[in-house]
This record gives sequence, C-alpha cells and structure tokens, in this order.
Amino acid sequence: MATVPVAPQPDLDLDVRTLRCWGAVDEDGDPVLVLKDDDVTVVIDFGFGGAWDTAIRAAERLSDEALAYASKLRELMAAQQTPADKELAQENKEEPCR
Repeated sequence: MATVPVAPQPDLDLDVRTLRCWGAVDEDGDPVLVLKDDDVTVVIDFGFGGAWDTAIRAAERLSDEALAYASKLRELMAAQQTPADKELAQENKEEPCR
C-alpha cells in the first residue's frame, strides 16, 4: 500500500470551499489558468519558454490530482455522514440537467 506524503508548509493557502477557477489570457494574450478564493489569486502560466509537451503533461497531472482530491473529499464526506444525513441526501437528490 502506497503512503501519502505529508504536505510541506505552504507559501499560500487556497480554500476550495470558495475556490473559483477559469481560463484567461495574460497581458501578452497567452493562455493562463486562474485560481481564486476569497483571499488569494494564483495564475498558472505556461511561460512559453519551455517545451509544449512538458507544460501539457504538467497541466494533465494537475487535473488528475484535482480529480483524485475531489474523490478523497467525497469519501471523507460519506464516511462522516450519519444514516439520517444519507437518507436526507437521497430524498433531496435532483435529476441532472438535460
């Protein structure tokens, strides 16, 4: 079984409960990814000084890790829910948009 490393001390901290993210362009018109919570804004850019493949793979790893993180949060939420919480969630489940 693989062990999960302990997180290093952050230089900044984003709160996913208020996190918003979107694609934008920088002052040169190059694509960037913006991450913003109530206090911090992070802009992830390619820099165009590096290799395309390296940047693409890094963006894909970011996406993979974000999905794994969301899955872990979902597991933790399910483990902490009481049977009454689960029943209420099931009753209030809406149909997906069509």
